[in-house]
Amino acid sequence: MDHNGAAHNGGGVQTAPRDRTDTHFDRTTALDPSGAPNVFTARLDESWASLRGVHGGYMAALAVRAAEAVAPQRMVRTVTTSFLRPGVIGPAELEVDVVRSGRSFGTILVSMRQDRGIVAHTRITMLAESVGHDWDAPHGDPPAPLQDCVEFTPPPTIRHFVQAELRIDPSTIPMGDADRARIAGHVRPNDGRAVDAAWLVMIGDWFPPSPFRRFAPPTGGVSIDYTVHVHRTAPADPDLWLQGVFEAQTSRAGMALERGILSFPDGRAVAETFHTRWTG
Repeated sequence: MDHNGAAHNGGGVQTAPRDRTDTHFDRTTALDPSGAPNVFTARLDESWASLRGVHGGYMAALAVRAAEAVAPQRMVRTVTTSFLRPGVIGPAELEVDVVRSGRSFGTILVSMRQDRGIVAHTRITMLAESVGHDWDAPHGDPPAPLQDCVEFTPPPTIRHFVQAELRIDPSTIPMGDADRARIAGHVRPNDGRAVDAAWLVMIGDWFPPSPFRRFAPPTGGVSIDYTVHVHRTAPADPDLWLQGVFEAQTSRAGMALERGILSFPDGRAVAETFHTRWTG
């Protein structure tokens, strides 16, 4: 165990327990077998309504759930989702294609469909337990200390923001007039649930989009492609706040690249994100 209470496997990757807890996140990411091999059904829940359609990180988390159901003994490491059209509240089908299942690595593709066709494609790299070379360099440029951050109060119509607890760095509140497109703060799960791969994939897209700092009215929130690399997970701990820092340093021809990092309070990375957002 490390000082955050997270268990290590032989390769140094921390893994949260596989057992699901009865939280809102777990209930709204639950899948049902469709009757066909490697095909699942879900309902995109209205509590994940976002500025445009259904929250993208939530849809990517559903793809993680589907991959975990097909390959339960492997760990989710890298998740890349391409959003083809906005998701809508209601039924969805997730079809899993096991592209490769090697001794160490596996590649899985998950297609999410609704009535209008495919909503999102997600490619997931999964890893068997292994031993490798491990190191950590503490993350620099952290948010302001937790005690100096403030509660984030989003518009009530953007429902996904109630699915976690955020204390935002007051210097990064999205006002639309900043020179730097940077959002930072401290976040933790509701209900004291575990920080597992599905939750990390969701939360990496959960913070206000960093381009909102530069534009009023807000511009740059539409997701095109979204990648999360999971370094480690952690068991349930109601006292654990993760640091989150997200910044888009360049926007060209209507597309901004946002880089993000989620880390423990000591600066060790938990997950990193790369996100292309439409600013046209």
